[in-house]
Amino acid sequence: MVGVTGPIRTGVALAGGRYRIEEQVGQGGMAAVYKAHDTALDRTVAVKTMLAALVHDDQYRARFRREAQSVARLSHPCVVAVHDTGEERFEDGQLIPYIVMEFVRGATLSALLAESAGCGRGVPLDSALELTAEVLSALAASHTAGIVHRDIKPSNVIVADDSAVKVMDFGIARTLDVSGPGAGRTVLTATGSAIGTAHYMSPEQFEGRPVDGRSDLYAVAVMLFQLISGQLPFTGDSHISIGYQHATTAPPTLASMGVRVPEVVEALVARALEKNPGDRFQDAHAMRTQIEYVREQISHAVTQPDAARFAPTPTPTAVVTSTEPVPPSSFEPAWPRADYAYEAHGGTSAPEPTTASVPPVAGWNQGVGAVLGPVQTQADNRRSARHLRRAYLLLVPAFLLQAAPAYLAFVPLIAAVSGIWLTATGGSSRPGQQRSVSLAVFQATALVPLLGHGLLAIASLVRVASVVSGGN
Repeated sequence: MVGVTGPIRTGVALAGGRYRIEEQVGQGGMAAVYKAHDTALDRTVAVKTMLAALVHDDQYRARFRREAQSVARLSHPCVVAVHDTGEERFEDGQLIPYIVMEFVRGATLSALLAESAGCGRGVPLDSALELTAEVLSALAASHTAGIVHRDIKPSNVIVADDSAVKVMDFGIARTLDVSGPGAGRTVLTATGSAIGTAHYMSPEQFEGRPVDGRSDLYAVAVMLFQLISGQLPFTGDSHISIGYQHATTAPPTLASMGVRVPEVVEALVARALEKNPGDRFQDAHAMRTQIEYVREQISHAVTQPDAARFAPTPTPTAVVTSTEPVPPSSFEPAWPRADYAYEAHGGTSAPEPTTASVPPVAGWNQGVGAVLGPVQTQADNRRSARHLRRAYLLLVPAFLLQAAPAYLAFVPLIAAVSGIWLTATGGSSRPGQQRSVSLAVFQATALVPLLGHGLLAIASLVRVASVVSGGN
């Protein structure tokens, strides 16, 4: 074996040769993490070893051991699993504790935030909410097991290559049922600073008051604020000044940081950042449920206008409440449907969401039906009247033309009948008188149909004139 005044060299084996170190992948203030090969099970694992400078500190050794015990009690897909733990004595005589954990290929949220910061913004809104919901899923499991993490921050959350979210580093986790002095309270390090990370520390944790799962939820809210805006709610020159702001200063809104989000998101973050634990979400499950509700509301508001494009389009005559045209923005989404649904650091600004601007499709259709119904009926009646007038104008000439040949057909018949009658009466003692009478009968017989036809035509024209004048 070799000493561990520096990083463990490649090829060094722990636990009797079972875990062979391959490379160092990270280091914090308390431990270093290595990629290693589990020769017994032929798999890649992560080995976390305490830094040599801290191995003689009983407090750190107890904290390191507590991390292994805490995580070993958890079995959740969003928590980095612990496979093994032990101590290894190196050639210089130092006994170094280690924890063998699940090896996760991916990047921490802090790395993702650094990339987003280079673009001048946070991560996409729905991604921020989804990531936070997964962290809360892990915390719900740990809180149910009686474990408070006490150091939730982006560097302790890994997003795997397969998009799985994993919470790690329960090194300062504290069980809620610990007995003895200071149980459930924040302890101090040798330098006098409170355990935890100042930027994500709850007011009660900073002040050394008893903490529970709601303290973790406050840290989650700070992380969510940072994911959305790309900025922390409180900054300062020292941990003390930052912690003091968390304890005494009202948190800024996302809008005040130059970020536009739906009001439901502002309300969610504001509640989770309440100073009084009793005013926050009371457990991780409740906060996660609210986040899922917010995601659903945002998705509903963004997608409904797309569906409304298939609803009936009002005609220009369907003006009911005003003669002014309806602004097109009244039927468009409350914010753009894009990867980034908010404005941050000079990004594209989105209009403020309003109730009228994003109506539900069903309600919108019903409203249009109620408004257009009477107007549409009146328009149909007017069109029907116009069609009826045109029909009269066309039918009257057609009738006259059709009736004229019928009348003309009667003339020869009348003439023939009159001729036969004249012939039959030709031998009368008074032929001149008979011919005069016959001619009068012929003329009367011929004029009666003509007169009736003319009267019918006149009556039809009068009817057409009345319809036309009545329709206008």
